[in-house]
Amino acid sequence: MGNRVQRVKTEVSEAQMAQAIIDAWKKLFGKPPAKEQVAMILAQNALETNSRKAMWNNNVGNITTDGKGNFDYFDDLSTSEQVSPGNWKKMRLKYRSYPTLSEGVQDYLNLLSKSHNYASAWDKIVHPDPEAFSKALKAGGYYTANEAPYTRALTSLFSKYNNGNSYELAMSGKVAPPSAPSNEPTDLYSVLDKYLQQIAAADRSNKGIYKRLLPNNDILIKVFADTNTDAIEFSRILTSALDEEFSANSFTHTNGDNVEVQCNISGPSETCFNAVKQLTASIADAFEAATKKIGGIKIATNCIMDKRSSYQEIDLKTADSQYRRFLLKTMGKC
Repeated sequence: MGNRVQRVKTEVSEAQMAQAIIDAWKKLFGKPPAKEQVAMILAQNALETNSRKAMWNNNVGNITTDGKGNFDYFDDLSTSEQVSPGNWKKMRLKYRSYPTLSEGVQDYLNLLSKSHNYASAWDKIVHPDPEAFSKALKAGGYYTANEAPYTRALTSLFSKYNNGNSYELAMSGKVAPPSAPSNEPTDLYSVLDKYLQQIAAADRSNKGIYKRLLPNNDILIKVFADTNTDAIEFSRILTSALDEEFSANSFTHTNGDNVEVQCNISGPSETCFNAVKQLTASIADAFEAATKKIGGIKIATNCIMDKRSSYQEIDLKTADSQYRRFLLKTMGKC
């Protein structure tokens, strides 16, 4: 069994990713891949990792492990997985971790080219067809998301990379190798992930107090943003922080236009209310700072004590759809 390791951002450019794909392909198959083949892999890598902005430990395709093999792994990411049609569940999976990008790409290529489940998908890389590739990946169980949006995004990304010049740059031999991993976050997901990891590592003595003391408080947090997608993505992050920091039970609610977070927390009323307000403001500041490269997404909030949301709680399917919309939005602006 491999070891549980710390999650570390993999900092690579598009051209560096193309170079790694070409080098691994040549090593495994004895000749360089065609541009369309590289574009297909780049497209799935971008879709799975938000154009490498959320790529960790050299895992280029978000490959999971059952923990029984020799792969090291990280397991501190929460994702929504479709366990049956229309039934979504929050899960923390074990994702494979690799010492180098080269090993990560080689394992990805080995998985698709040698696994019976993905034989059809591999054929659609060798003979590039993004729509058929997406369909084969879904049939093989590679992803649980709804097929139609995954296919649209994959097709769009394939066209982007096939019409770009990263392949030519990589083949020219002029691409600099990736730099050493940085501990300082530089984009939306790494900034927010670092913030939430700091929360998780913080002193948790308050949690026991909140659990033991009464009353049980309802706090409604109204979330205002330019778009419903931005408000829901902020709420997703906020609920994770509230639950992690205060052992609260918090959920996102919406009527399609307005977004609210319903937070239930045990403890002294005034202390809880002030703590929730402070954490909400901190997350809003972090969210704006982390999205600076795409203009800075401003979030306004209003916390109300002893009030519950009258809107419907967002279901996991809708949450996953909004999350993917947010990813596509940030990819389009970067």
